[in-house]
Amino acid sequence: MTIALLGSPTAAHRKALEPLTLVGPERAELRVFVHPRPPARPPKAPWIWVSPREVDPQLAAAAVLAGAYDALPADSALADTLQRRLAELRVQVAPGTPPEGYVARSTAARRVLADLDRAAHTSFAVLLTGETGTGKDLAARYLHARSGRSGELVPINCAAIPNELIEGELFGYVRGAFSGAVADYDGLIRAAVGGTVFLDEVDDTPKTLQIKLLRVLEDRVVSRLGENAWRRVDFRIIAATNRDLVEMVRRGDFGGDLYQRLAIVRIELPPLRDRADDVPELCAHLTARFYRDEPAAPHRVTRISPSAMAALLRYPWPGNVRELRNVVYHGLVRKLGGDELLLSDLPEHVVRGQPTDEPASATLVDRAALARLIDEGRMNLRAIRDDLERTALELALARSGGSPARAARLLGEVGRGSSTDPGGTVRAMMRRLRVG
Repeated sequence: MTIALLGSPTAAHRKALEPLTLVGPERAELRVFVHPRPPARPPKAPWIWVSPREVDPQLAAAAVLAGAYDALPADSALADTLQRRLAELRVQVAPGTPPEGYVARSTAARRVLADLDRAAHTSFAVLLTGETGTGKDLAARYLHARSGRSGELVPINCAAIPNELIEGELFGYVRGAFSGAVADYDGLIRAAVGGTVFLDEVDDTPKTLQIKLLRVLEDRVVSRLGENAWRRVDFRIIAATNRDLVEMVRRGDFGGDLYQRLAIVRIELPPLRDRADDVPELCAHLTARFYRDEPAAPHRVTRISPSAMAALLRYPWPGNVRELRNVVYHGLVRKLGGDELLLSDLPEHVVRGQPTDEPASATLVDRAALARLIDEGRMNLRAIRDDLERTALELALARSGGSPARAARLLGEVGRGSSTDPGGTVRAMMRRLRVG
């Protein structure tokens, strides 16, 4: 067992870990960071945070959100616990061949692929979440292919089927059940016998259907419209959404019982801005696919110029991989000659680094309210500025699980600052504004 000690371990820590083999980081299987706080720049390899004192729950959560496998106190059982954790990390599921178009060079993408592999070998329901364009359909196909189920993957786009027709499409109907039912129809769920049902955009299912769908998931039985018989169906369910179902449950827009049935295993697909390492390989894949689909293209681009790639890496990609595809295809269509995609071939908003659906300078300032404060002599610019910063900081920390590095990304330029430490500016703001 090889461990690298990082942070600020004392002689007592080293003595406590004498049963283990301590080596340099380049040769270690596990990095152990000993410090009162988790590292500002977490290791990319497997790591564990060890606190010299009792582990603070909020700091433990921040460490795990930053990629730690565990958070432990430096107690007398530390060596034994680390041995067990390393044994757990050595357990591997042999990865399958990713679906075409799924690039997993970045840490975030590899982590998702590992989660999909582990979930594929069970029969539990899986809820795929993530922004539009993050590849939830690819993930669903990968889950089904790796599951070993003999039946088909039956995709159902809940938003594409009118509400008045969706129940019949899913569960089937008998002849005469309603106007237009001229023959018996078994429905899409029964078409997935032995296979997988993929409910895409499940947040768009009407409330009446959610109640019946819950019964289907609980008992694995289906009743067609117009008959009282229930038929048992063997299928696996995968659902996907780009909305916050937990918030929809709170508002009463989505059934809480159905959510619990769908989210037994929940896998969030990261946005492209969090997996920038994948952009060059994705561009190469998209370019190859473009010329495969367009064999009559007059010439072929074989590389992307450094300045164009820098712009692609800098852009925040609100539309994720789908938007990247459109940008690459746009450049290839415009290209009249040469084998290199240039910065001038990219859309203007990508060159500027400003998404087209965002104003150049969004503002939250209420000019009328500020004018009243000035007219009444009650203006305190420092207090107003601090209040805005404090509110934004608290919201970003809440959404990032307390991780300063993740909060910095949510806060944009001010959050990132000029520090090479992605969370350093946020921690300075926390101290200055007395947050946390």
